[in-house]
Amino acid sequence: MKKFRLLLLLWAYAMLGKAQIFEGYIKYAHRVEVTDTTLQKNDFLIAYEFGSKSTLYIKGSNYYWKFDDCKRESQIYINSSATLYDKYPKNDTLFSSSAAFENEIIIQMETKTTKMNVLGEPCELLTVKSKFIKEQQIRGRMFYYSKKYPLHPDFLKNFKMNNNNEIFAKMGYVPLRFVFIYPGFRVTYFATEIKRSKVDDSLFDVSRKKVKSLAVRK
Repeated sequence: MKKFRLLLLLWAYAMLGKAQIFEGYIKYAHRVEVTDTTLQKNDFLIAYEFGSKSTLYIKGSNYYWKFDDCKRESQIYINSSATLYDKYPKNDTLFSSSAAFENEIIIQMETKTTKMNVLGEPCELLTVKSKFIKEQQIRGRMFYYSKKYPLHPDFLKNFKMNNNNEIFAKMGYVPLRFVFIYPGFRVTYFATEIKRSKVDDSLFDVSRKKVKSLAVRK
């Protein structure tokens, strides 16, 4: 009986470990596909906009995102102030901007079943169709996620830009694969590695950095 209880306890701890809030990093590879022939001459510029790969560090409700082959070197998001800090190559200044403004309207958002597996994990799918308020442009997004990697309940809670607060509140898990579908091209991010690990608080410390505030976007 004691042995049975011990096994039951070990099983319970294992299940708890699998369901714990994710802290660690995800490495993504990026793929840009130009579908509009009139844009193909600009395919390099579009690819440079998104980069070829990245590493996303998540801790609590904040993130630090490092990019390769991209016009942006890195980005920090601090949820408590809904502030983005962008760093660009060959520039030690962090450019801050607010992520608390609404620039899109969600037209449709729903979860679907899927046979997609990423890194050996079966995934569920969240599809989003939205419209930019200013440009009236429609775009689609697809997020594939595993329930093995739950996010902090407040992750992107104040990130209203691009409807991220609503999307991640609905999803609640780390996306292992996501697709942005624009008129003329699409961008796919797919995880090549994910690891739970301690993320150093210094990644989010901007107090000793040179910061320049950008104008509020309209």
